[in-house]
Amino acid sequence: MHSSSRTLKLLAMLSLASGLLAVQSAAQAAQPEWPTRPVRLVVPFAPGGSNDVIARQLAQSLTDKLGQTVVVENRAGAGGVIGANAVATSTPDGYTFLFTSGSIATSAAVQKTPYDVTKAFAGVSRVATAPFVIITRHDLPAKTVPELVALAKSKPGELNYGSAGLGDSTQMATELFKKAAGIDVQQVGYNGIAPAQLDLQAGRLDLIITTVAAIRGSASDQLPKLAFTTAQRDPAYPDIPTVREAGLDYTVEVWWGVFAPAGTDGAVIKRFNQAIGEVVAEPKFAEFLKQSGAQATPSSPDAMQASLLHDADLWTRTAKELGIQP
Repeated sequence: MHSSSRTLKLLAMLSLASGLLAVQSAAQAAQPEWPTRPVRLVVPFAPGGSNDVIARQLAQSLTDKLGQTVVVENRAGAGGVIGANAVATSTPDGYTFLFTSGSIATSAAVQKTPYDVTKAFAGVSRVATAPFVIITRHDLPAKTVPELVALAKSKPGELNYGSAGLGDSTQMATELFKKAAGIDVQQVGYNGIAPAQLDLQAGRLDLIITTVAAIRGSASDQLPKLAFTTAQRDPAYPDIPTVREAGLDYTVEVWWGVFAPAGTDGAVIKRFNQAIGEVVAEPKFAEFLKQSGAQATPSSPDAMQASLLHDADLWTRTAKELGIQP
């Protein structure tokens, strides 16, 4: 009797469990697959720079891949901090992401940001990496890195350079170059590298250190390119030397990637990471990056997050070494 009672209870419990699983499965099946509406991709710099150029190409391809519009929104200012903060404080619902470069780490190293860069974001995927290139105004009487160094040393504090703002990777890359070369060149900060390029074209700046992606298709692409900042020459520009060939211990490169606000559903991040990986693997996108002096380097969400944490530590230490205070 007792045995029959226990059996009935067990059967009832199994039936209840099966019912709950069925309800749960039905609820999950009823949830529409992400995304169900447009996705916002915030670029924390002005239109025309490398972040904007690559983000727009990526967004266009992602729109086709996801079946929903991926909209690029420029939120420039404070070396990328304004746009990054807009994402950090947004609802982590899977419809707002940040497209940025390694400057998100350099900015945090030299500014008192309203967010903790190591905790406010969740990595989605790296997209590409590229070297920087030293570009000068047309009439600057220095056509090589040694000549630029000699000119700067003959006029300490008189030459100037443009950057995308305090803490941006363009500023940090130039400050590192100054240290390696032992020169004094004054910074002029902008809300993006595109406005700096206009002043370089007009002769109001002496040089900028930026990426080929930032100048591609603009008048700045016709300005003198003195050297790349990688250890080896860029195969796409075999005639342009590296800074190291001038005898300076200096190599720097930049990455671009996508981040979500911390707390975003891991399943959404995984799906977006997959879509980005598929886009970056397409020959059309790879060719676009090649023409921009960059190469596709997709990653896992964890690897993207690790890059951010590594760079945050690296640039914080570098800023201290350079004497740059928040």
